[in-house]
Amino acid sequence: MITGTRNFIGIELNKEFRSNDFDMVIRPQMRVGISDNLMIGIVTGIPIDRENQRFSTFLRLIYEPGH
Repeated sequence: MITGTRNFIGIELNKEFRSNDFDMVIRPQMRVGISDNLMIGIVTGIPIDRENQRFSTFLRLIYEPGH
């Protein structure tokens, strides 16, 4: 988390094991607040081995209802 905000920067590691095969995609991500209860998540996918995956990117629309 970025101090004093609801924004964050993080990393996600997606691993898959099959028989004698190992695949991994590293997904750096960032969440940015737009309004009090609406945020956008920006995610990129960086494969370790391009055997099954390619470089990717996507956006998440995040809604958090009031408490």
